[in-house]
Amino acid sequence: MVNNKLLNKSTFYEKEPENIFSNLYLTGAIIIVAFSFVGYAMYNYMNKLKEDEIKNNSSFYGEDINLYEPLFKEQVNTINECIDMCKNDIICDGITYNDKSQICSGTKNGLLRNETSNYNAWVKPQELKLFEYDKKDFTKTIIVGYTKTKTNISGLKFANPYMLGHFSYSFNLTIYDFYKNYGSWRHIFHKGTSIDDGTLVNYQSWENLVKDFPNQCIGVWLAPFTNNLRISVTTEIETNKNNGSYNHAFVEECNSNTKDCYITDMPGGNWVDRSRQGDNSTTTTKTITHIEFFDNDLQNIPINKNINITINFKGTNVEIYYDGKIVKVVKLDGIPKSNKSNLYVMNDKTFGGEISNLLYYPDSLSYENVNDILKLKA
Repeated sequence: MVNNKLLNKSTFYEKEPENIFSNLYLTGAIIIVAFSFVGYAMYNYMNKLKEDEIKNNSSFYGEDINLYEPLFKEQVNTINECIDMCKNDIICDGITYNDKSQICSGTKNGLLRNETSNYNAWVKPQELKLFEYDKKDFTKTIIVGYTKTKTNISGLKFANPYMLGHFSYSFNLTIYDFYKNYGSWRHIFHKGTSIDDGTLVNYQSWENLVKDFPNQCIGVWLAPFTNNLRISVTTEIETNKNNGSYNHAFVEECNSNTKDCYITDMPGGNWVDRSRQGDNSTTTTKTITHIEFFDNDLQNIPINKNINITINFKGTNVEIYYDGKIVKVVKLDGIPKSNKSNLYVMNDKTFGGEISNLLYYPDSLSYENVNDILKLKA
């Protein structure tokens, strides 16, 4: 006779344990709790890391304090906001924060110094700098996200180019009303000559416009009577430069009277060119500043269509991209002259439309970079 109690006991021990992961709700709850703990731990770690890196009673200004100019200088509520500004600026190496005035100063190539208790400094870790240079996050270089009205941006938000004349602008443009302010150069944006409040930028003549707005790095305008864009830039050209040897260098010349011969441009000795000895004066170079614009402009900009324009400066060479495709290469006479002036966007008289993702990058771009920017358009 089988013992039912024994059978039931045996059955209980032989039964496989229930797999807790077969319950989807329970599994989801466990995953959420686990990620919450990980996220909380990472948040505390990053905040602790940020606090540990803050140097109390210190400043981080340029190595030569007499020539120092901050990358940016703004008033913010906390030092952590100041640190975040530096993290978003890829050429910022560190900050100085004044607790009393709440002034945040960003610095490139700085030096830590001892200061009073009002000052605190933070220096960007090397691994963070390497990561930023390897990966261009163009979302952090957007100066204006979207606007269809007048917008002015402080010039302090713009980092100096890594190399003279190497920088880029990109923006999305949609023109809805072509006839708005028809007959005048329509202002899209420019960085340079200031526009006083209430001033109308009302010009039919380009010559008069650049006379009153001589500083543009860069300027973008819609033509008075056509749907063409004009891109302008202030450049510097050095004249009276000593550019090398004579037209006929290292040529034998002879004096018919004395029968003496010499080789032109030889350094000395019996063959020195004594007929070309000067008065030991040096040539005085002269810098000329003027505005250049691109021949034939960008023609036939469509109406009611969102387009991307990217302008890539490489010294005296400029590449123009239209929706990711290069459409124009321009050779400038001089080097673009950067400035610390404000950026003025859509000041009257302007066009009827909107601008989005207006970005500035302090270096030249590759073709791949331009297509990465194009992905922000959607």
